[in-house]
Amino acid sequence: MEFGSCGIRGKCRGLCAKSSEDSSPAFARRRGQQETLTLTLLPGITSCARARPRPRPRPRGRSGWWVIRCPPPPASSPPPLLPIFTNTIPTSDPDRANHHPQSDPSPDWPGQIAADPTPRNPLPRPRARTESNMAALPLATAEVCDANAHLIMNGELRALQPVFQVYGRRQVFAGPIVTLKVYEDNVLVREFLEEKGQGRVLVVDGGGSLRCAILGGNPVQQAQNNGWAGIVVNGCIRDVDEINGCDIGVRALNSHPMKANKKGIGEKHVPVTIAGTRICDGEWLYADTDGILISRTELTV
Repeated sequence: MEFGSCGIRGKCRGLCAKSSEDSSPAFARRRGQQETLTLTLLPGITSCARARPRPRPRPRGRSGWWVIRCPPPPASSPPPLLPIFTNTIPTSDPDRANHHPQSDPSPDWPGQIAADPTPRNPLPRPRARTESNMAALPLATAEVCDANAHLIMNGELRALQPVFQVYGRRQVFAGPIVTLKVYEDNVLVREFLEEKGQGRVLVVDGGGSLRCAILGGNPVQQAQNNGWAGIVVNGCIRDVDEINGCDIGVRALNSHPMKANKKGIGEKHVPVTIAGTRICDGEWLYADTDGILISRTELTV
């Protein structure tokens, strides 16, 4: 007895197509031969067992069995090949034919993305340390003193006596020094602050006068707008509330309500002596809430 791969005796009536050497089964039985059937599964049916055919009963008075041979299931087809993308532009698109893939703001091919060395969002470069932005790079005076003890010993780094009051919103500032020497006159002070500050610090030697103010709110507002880092006054100021609202550092001996003279008498870019320290034009000043330092050169920690 021989069976097909499905293990069912009988034919799959209505689901399999039959083919034999002779289209008449009776003729094959009369010759004493076994009938051979070839079953072809319909689409969607993987085996005869899933088809669930009804077995045909054996004819009475006949000998022999139906021999069903099912063809082996078709071999699984290999997976489809994925398309290979290249870093090229389809010439069928006239609008994109003249564009280079790396210059396209929205790449459409994986090869183009991998081959594009230019970052879409490059990191910002650090700002150069120049006089124009020196006001944004202050140093703590205590750390400067600790890191530059040898400069203190040889006199290249000096500290002003603690006689100044703190004004303005910027309590920490630094920059190259511009010196001015006046006495109870503020004309030259206004002229300096009307220029571009470029992160510099104006040091005004007012002779330590406590009889009038040589700096007011309007010049300080101009200094803020023109980019001055700070102002140090060996004298008095006024309009304190207005000055405290400005984004600039101001140091002065005290405040006084009386205004100064306007004769325009004074000296520019000359060495001055303030709070026991000689200060020259072009030196560097570092100020914070601990005090004020004067250095011959720019310092780092």
